[in-house]
Amino acid sequence: MTSQPVSALTPSPQPVRPKAASSPLRRLPKGSWLVALVLVVTAALWASARWDEILALGVWRAASQLATLLAASLAMLAMLTVVRARALEPLFGGLDSAVRLHRRLGLAALLLLVVHVLLLAVDALDVGAPVTDVLVPFSSPAARSLDILVFYGLIALGFLAYDKRLRYERWLLLHRGVGLLFVAGTLHAATEPGTLDAFEPLRTWFVILLLVGAGAWAYRVLLFRRLGPRYAYRVHEAAKRNRDTVDVVMRPVVRRMMYEPGTFVFISVPGFGGQGRELHPFSISSTPAHRDLRVSVRQVGDFTRRLTELQPGDPIDVYGPFGGFTPQRFAGFRRLVWVGAGIGITPFLGMLAFERDNEDFRRIWLYYVARDVAAAPYHHEILNSFLEADSYIDYTLWRTSLSGRLTAERIARDIAPLDDYAVMLCGTPAFVADMAAQFRALGLPRSRIITEDLTFR
Repeated sequence: MTSQPVSALTPSPQPVRPKAASSPLRRLPKGSWLVALVLVVTAALWASARWDEILALGVWRAASQLATLLAASLAMLAMLTVVRARALEPLFGGLDSAVRLHRRLGLAALLLLVVHVLLLAVDALDVGAPVTDVLVPFSSPAARSLDILVFYGLIALGFLAYDKRLRYERWLLLHRGVGLLFVAGTLHAATEPGTLDAFEPLRTWFVILLLVGAGAWAYRVLLFRRLGPRYAYRVHEAAKRNRDTVDVVMRPVVRRMMYEPGTFVFISVPGFGGQGRELHPFSISSTPAHRDLRVSVRQVGDFTRRLTELQPGDPIDVYGPFGGFTPQRFAGFRRLVWVGAGIGITPFLGMLAFERDNEDFRRIWLYYVARDVAAAPYHHEILNSFLEADSYIDYTLWRTSLSGRLTAERIARDIAPLDDYAVMLCGTPAFVADMAAQFRALGLPRSRIITEDLTFR
């Protein structure tokens, strides 16, 4: 079935508004409680340490101290979220959700550092001290030049790490540098006389946070390639699907990786030299019921463009599986809407293939959003398979050149009067955020909106 505009001559059933969540507390993303707990403990221990001195310190200096402690706490948590340990994934709802939390925590930590310095500058003005001692290194013997230089370095590297125009390898190097600087800064604060040194419980707390952050950084950057969940595969086929999409099909050398449909893996190609050492994330588009492992890749960078150079028998290291974007983790939802935009159809290919091999009956509506048929390289693959699934599936190729933007209201009309459905969205960050907002506006609870935004930056 392909998409057509809704006819003005044919009345469409009005969408039924899904029931709202029973409690707003249930809408909080996984990991929020851990973040809140760490921030509350940090603030409480700081207040206990400085309670008698807060008024003497002055409001600006006291607030600046708290800001930098909260920044360090968030930075350590940010490193924990992307440690790539499958045992920690349930804490954050999967590594894909953890990465989104990581971006927010990292940005919040950088902004709190800026607030810390600005408050110090305001405090200097308030007491009549030179502001240059806070902002300009080597401006006077009183200036803490090393701290100032580290601050500027962190801010520069941190905001560069949010620049999506950087090549993946350079972005990854910057990202590692920011984490290392935060660890070094926290270690410096924990060992130097000052706020932490004045109260042993606060000092102990930050030593614990430091060990967590430093351990997470060391495991991900230095040890993951050796200790992570690695599987040896060899290329079976690397085939172009259209102008900028390639399928890489791999076969296990010794043991195959077991995974849930919709999850993703990191791969490295030893034959690619320096580029081959970096781990690149890709969604799995095959079914765990089959021996071969397939990833479907949009070729947008140097590494992905080289994938067509792969020859049968070339070795590939596969690390995983990771992620929580899989219907198997939402067994209670028997009616599912799958929306994949562009290469965002990839995880749904694996889910669809798995539906052909199991007896877990569900009612599914699958939407493949693409500009036209030429931009939908998996359209015919879906057409040839979706009717074979045990679940009852409606499939729509939504061609934006013909029908315009797909909206949540249109989807709700398609499945009305049913209202007890969940939505799985995969595509660019802008597409996913917009569609999720539309479904929330229709009254769909956040717990029924499952997203993957195809970005690891």
